[in-house]
Amino acid sequence: KLLVLRSSVSKADVPMLGMYSYSRARPDLPVHRHAGGWEICYLERGNQVFEVRDQRYQLRGGDVFLTLPDEPHSTGGAPSEPGVLYWLNVRQPSDGHTLLGLPSTESQLLLESLEALRHRHFRATQHTKALFKELFRWHDTLIGPPRTLRLRLTVARLLLDVIDASARRAKSRASERISEVIQLVRSHPDRDFRLDDLARHACLSLSHFKKRFRAETGLAPRQFILRDKIEAAKRILHEQSTSVTHIALDLGFVSSQYFATVFKRITGVSPSRYRDRRELPQ
Repeated sequence: KLLVLRSSVSKADVPMLGMYSYSRARPDLPVHRHAGGWEICYLERGNQVFEVRDQRYQLRGGDVFLTLPDEPHSTGGAPSEPGVLYWLNVRQPSDGHTLLGLPSTESQLLLESLEALRHRHFRATQHTKALFKELFRWHDTLIGPPRTLRLRLTVARLLLDVIDASARRAKSRASERISEVIQLVRSHPDRDFRLDDLARHACLSLSHFKKRFRAETGLAPRQFILRDKIEAAKRILHEQSTSVTHIALDLGFVSSQYFATVFKRITGVSPSRYRDRRELPQ
């Protein structure tokens, strides 16, 4: 589903609040910009590519990504992948006005902090998800001045949360145990790993392993394994003339039909179409 709320706080300050929850890939996001304002994206679940000034950023679940006022950005031709993404546009106030109706000192502090952000891609804090959900809750359950007040306060808290997270750049790498499991999976895309075997490899209980793995990669273990198989299939389709059926069976899929279904859900195109694109003259 896709949900976009316009003028949810103040048309001048926050012209757009939105989220999507996709179970399959959607078309890529073309190059666009937001006049006079920042865009704050929070990827709750999944993976997503963004491109700014010819630089690509690979987001995983739990990441925050920002674009600056009037800065062109897109997904760089990559599809909008399966997952859950929230976003918020915050516009610079016009002359004579303050951000979110705050006192001038507090408004200036927030604006200066946003302008001084050194990083655009970093890990969210433990509060980011809850604050985005609060915005939707207040929008849906309150009316009149109470809604405006709640929304403005929550946006201010969210901005402070993002500023703090960027300052820390809490984009920590996966722990050694989870990194070893990731390397094992990526080294053998043809294997059908059992989760209890991977948990033992990481010296963790199954429940703790699944929780840690998702927290550090943004995906459940099974989703990660399936996605890794599709990444291996993309490389084979790009580099070799192996038939789609052989690729599917070599990677452990029960049938070429199931492989094609999963491939299209993640990439937005069929395996054959993906290969055709790669073979087009550049």
